[in-house]
Amino acid sequence: MATWCGIGYAVWSAQFSQKTHVIVQTQKEDKVVELIKGVDAPGYTRTLYEQQPEWLREEFPLARRLADQPQTRITWAHGSEVQGVPRGADQIRQPHPTLVLFDEAAHLDEFEAAYGNADLVSTQVIAISSAGPGWFGDVVTDERMEV
Repeated sequence: MATWCGIGYAVWSAQFSQKTHVIVQTQKEDKVVELIKGVDAPGYTRTLYEQQPEWLREEFPLARRLADQPQTRITWAHGSEVQGVPRGADQIRQPHPTLVLFDEAAHLDEFEAAYGNADLVSTQVIAISSAGPGWFGDVVTDERMEV
């Protein structure tokens, strides 16, 4: 449920704040699609938007119809968006996001470098993960480490 909470915060941030760019990074492209728009089943971001009351969707409309938006991005009319990207440290550097959400951070290739890039260019970084070895595991288990 931590991923649902993270995506909920990402949608809230984008929907209720203008020109907010949220990047959600996970290991594989198909997981990115699952977290944003979805294919067979609606994705997390899409579900949270579609399940809102009609008046709220009217108050914060999308930039274009949901059917016309790409699988990895949902954009609001006021300029905010939630965009999903697959693994890779350089996926985050260029767009200068407001928020970066890492899903399953312990299992992301190049997570330490991706976190370093996100920390340099974004206002907020959130990393969610199940247990796993590596830099993420070291950070969350060693109270002497500073991030």
